Parts: sequence; structure tokens; C-alpha cells
Amino acid sequence: MIHIAEAPEALFRQAMAAALTPEGENEARTQLHSLMGDLLARRDLERSQRLQNMLLACRLRLRALQNIVLCAREEEDFLPCLCELREYTQDLCAAANTLLTPLGRQVRFEAPEERMEAFCAPRDIAWLVLELVCNCALHCPGEEIAVSLRPPAASPPRPRGKKRPRAYTLTVECDGPLDLEALHTAGLREGSGVAAMRRIAWLHHGALLWLERDDKSVAALRLGGWHPATGITGAYDPPDYVELLGDPCSPVYIALAPAVGSL
Repeated sequence: MIHIAEAPEALFRQAMAAALTPEGENEARTQLHSLMGDLLARRDLERSQRLQNMLLACRLRLRALQNIVLCAREEEDFLPCLCELREYTQDLCAAANTLLTPLGRQVRFEAPEERMEAFCAPRDIAWLVLELVCNCALHCPGEEIAVSLRPPAASPPRPRGKKRPRAYTLTVECDGPLDLEALHTAGLREGSGVAAMRRIAWLHHGALLWLERDDKSVAALRLGGWHPATGITGAYDPPDYVELLGDPCSPVYIALAPAVGSL
């Protein structure tokens, strides 16, 4: 068995050559996570640009795999649960802010102090939010990336005896122009980040729009306000801020890899 301490390039080439498909997701994740774990355990990682480049390539590979898997997600495989959006999104933004601050960017989160429950797939929503933050960090010149979560201004009347989740609007905005043509082209490319984000919104019976407003690039996601046709019980216990940053293989590091490099 080849070990990373003996021949990191051999394991690295093997991981990079493996095909990325939804069917091979588990095998590819296991291989990449194992390689990343070995790289992170290397004492010379901080001194070796070669090893840091390998770590970044692994994260980018996992990012591409996640987008491919999300684009191929079928409705019958989509299993939402009741999630408290505000606290979860706040922790995501705090973790993203910690990684981006050394690079001169800040992530600010705003939301009313109230419970915001919606049926959703929390990990998918997290991926979408982090993708939008990463895109702002990569393509917008503004220092601040503003993320906000808002309930509807007025909720429609509900049938007596029936409780339905409210609809929420999440926006991510930053100073700078928006290349709508590039977004449209990327959205047509299967396996792209934009296509994955649109798939997530569609599975949630929501909508994802990009627009320019007051010299700012704005992405707006509307989600919630619907109930699964089948009864789904239980709730997802999302990771907190410490967990998101405590694991260098966490979704925050993977999703923000193009912006933060091998941090």
C-alpha cells in the first residue's frame, strides 16, 4: 500500500484521474478525504507549496464532485426536513467571514431575531449560500459581502387547522457589476456551480435570481412556504460555527476553496 509520506504524487495522481460521477460519489469522497487527511497531517505542509497545491486541488475536486452530484439529484432522492434557517445561515456566514477576513473580505449577516423554520435540505442550502459568497469574493471588488434572510412582508391567510411554513428570501450582495451572460452560459453547463445552485432552488420549489441594484450584484433565493407531499418527521441538527471551522475538510473549506486557496 502506498503511503502519502512515501509517494504523495502517486496517490494524488490516482485521485485526480478518477472519474467524477454520481454513481462513484462515495468512492471518490473516501479517496479524496483520505488523501486530504494525510496531507493535513504532514508536518511540512506549511513549508511546502507543493503539498499545499495538492491540498487545494483536492478541495477543488471535491467541490466539482458536489456540483455534479447536485445537478443529477432526482426528486425522489430529495429528503427535506424542518430546519431553523436563521441560526444555521448565521453560523455559515460567521465561518465564511473567518476564512475571508485575512484576504480583506468580510461577510455580514442580517436577519430578524425570530425563528425561521422551513422544510429544506440544510446541507444543500448551505452549499448554495457558500457558493454565492464564494462567487462574490471571486468576482466582485467590494470588501463586504452582505447576506440577509427575510420573512415575507405579509403572510397569506392559512386554512384553519393547517400550519404551513413561511416563505423566506435570502439575498447575497456585493459591490460590483454582474455578468449576466456568463451566469446564463454557466447555468447551461451540466455540473457547473450555477447549474447546481439552480437545481437546489428547483428541488425546494423555490427560485434563484441574479440582478443588479444600486451598483451591487445581488443573488436572491426564495424558499420555504411549502410542505412535502409525504410525511417527514424529525429535524436536522446542523453543525455549529466551531464544528464548521474545526474540520479542514468541512463544506466551508471546500466551497470557499477557489477564494481562500489552501488555508
